Amino acid sequence: MRKTLLILGLALVAAAGIGYLALRGDQPPATAEGSKSSGTRALPYKPGGSPPTQAAGAVQDLTSKNVVTQRAALTPELDEALAGGRLLPEGTRIDLTRGTWHEANGYANAQATLTKPGKSAQHVLIGFTKRSTGWRITVVEVVK
Repeated sequence: MRKTLLILGLALVAAAGIGYLALRGDQPPATAEGSKSSGTRALPYKPGGSPPTQAAGAVQDLTSKNVVTQRAALTPELDEALAGGRLLPEGTRIDLTRGTWHEANGYANAQATLTKPGKSAQHVLIGFTKRSTGWRITVVEVVK
């Protein structure tokens, strides 16, 4: 019994160590001390591709004057979680950043610039999920 528990414990420790080492490669690169930031707010991803036309269309639907069109761009789960009504004020612009589309296993993300009327532009990360109806937005997060 002790031998089995010891083997299971060692296997668990080994699995945790391997998981840590595998995930460690996904961390943002450390900035060398004394290096100056370029001022660009880019996420630590390798260059990506162009978003599919349907995903880019979903992003533009968020800026529609029609509330139904805005909300149809979201996953049903996100739509249900948000308060009713307009998502973004009229006149809002969302410009996808070229070369930032990353896709894997039915999920994707892209970076964009969100500009609301009368406010400073914000750098955002938009998360997508592939549904039977096409790409739908599952999250929009401001990148600080």
